[in-house]
Amino acid sequence: MIAKIKNNLLKDFQNLSFNLSNWNDVLDSSPEVSVFHLKSSVEYYSRYFNGEDISFVILESNKPLCIFPIFAYQNQDEWIITSNELGLIAPLFVEDISKKLKKRLESQIEEIVDIISHKLNIKKITVFEHSNHLSNWYLNWLRRAASDFITYQIAVDLQNTIENIRLGFRKSYKPLVNKALKEWNVEICNNNIEEVFEEFKALHLEVAGRQTRNEQTWNIQKEQIKNNEAFLVTVRDGFNLIGGGLFIYSRDLGLYSVGAYKRELFEKPIGHAVQMIAIKKLKEIGCKQYLLGSKATNLSVQTSSSKELSISYFKEGFASYLYAQPHLEVIMNE
Repeated sequence: MIAKIKNNLLKDFQNLSFNLSNWNDVLDSSPEVSVFHLKSSVEYYSRYFNGEDISFVILESNKPLCIFPIFAYQNQDEWIITSNELGLIAPLFVEDISKKLKKRLESQIEEIVDIISHKLNIKKITVFEHSNHLSNWYLNWLRRAASDFITYQIAVDLQNTIENIRLGFRKSYKPLVNKALKEWNVEICNNNIEEVFEEFKALHLEVAGRQTRNEQTWNIQKEQIKNNEAFLVTVRDGFNLIGGGLFIYSRDLGLYSVGAYKRELFEKPIGHAVQMIAIKKLKEIGCKQYLLGSKATNLSVQTSSSKELSISYFKEGFASYLYAQPHLEVIMNE
C-alpha cells in the first residue's frame, strides 16, 4: 500500500524525492533545527510504532530546499500518519528560500498529506507547533481544524550561563546535585559504547520489569550516539551501573529521551546528577534549548497517572520556564 502511494506521488510531483541522501544538506543550511527533524529520529519513531517511513525531500533545480518527516502506521485497523509521538511537524526549509516559494511548497506538502490521508482512509490528523511562534504551516491547518488543545512543555534556556541555570533549579535540588556528583561517578559515555549501552538497556529492562519497545529502536539510539546525535550519561557506584539517561540533540535543541535508575535507590538523587551533566553537555555542544518533556496534568486531553505526575514534578525542578505548545486536530475523510 505505502509503496504504491509513493510511486503515485512521484508521478504527480516531479520535485519530490524519497531518496533521503541529501536530508542533512537541508539540516545544515536551515536557520533552526529541531530534534524531530533528524532523519534518525524519524526512523526511531517509525520503528517504535512499527510504521513505514514516507519522509521526503523537495528539490528545485536539483537543490534540496525542504524536508518533511512523516511515517504511517496502523493502530488496529486504522492508519495514522505522524512525524513522531506528537503529530505532524512543520516541514524544514533552507535559510535562503524566498517567502513566495516557501508558501508554494507548504501548499504542495499540504496537498501531499491530503492525498496520503485519502489513500489510507485516514479520518483525522494531528498537527503541532514546535517553534515559539505560530508558523504559516500551522496557520494553514488552523483554517481547517475541527478542534485544538494545548500541552505544556518543560524547558531549560541553554543560552543562560550554567550559574544562572543552576540558580533556576528548585531550591532543594541544588544540594542534591552537589551530593550526587560527590558520591558517585557520573560521566558521559565516550568509550566502549557497545558494552555500556547494553548495560544501560539491561538496567532499563530490570527497572521496567518488561521489554517496553522493540530491539530496532534501541539499535537506532545506539547509532545516534555513535553518529554524535545523542549521548548517554551514566552513574556508577564503583563499577555498578545504578542509573543513566539518554539525550538526543540537533544543532539547536536537546531532548531527554529515556532514563533508568535502580528502584532500590529511588530516594537517592541519581537523576539529579544525570540532569546536571546533561545540561552542561548540551550547552557545550551549542544547543539553545533543552526539552525535558511534557508537564503532566489532569486536564481532559492529557490525564496523567500518579507516576507521570511524579516524573513531571521532578523534571520541573530543573526548568528555566514552561511554555504552551498548540496542537490541532483536522478531519480528513468524513
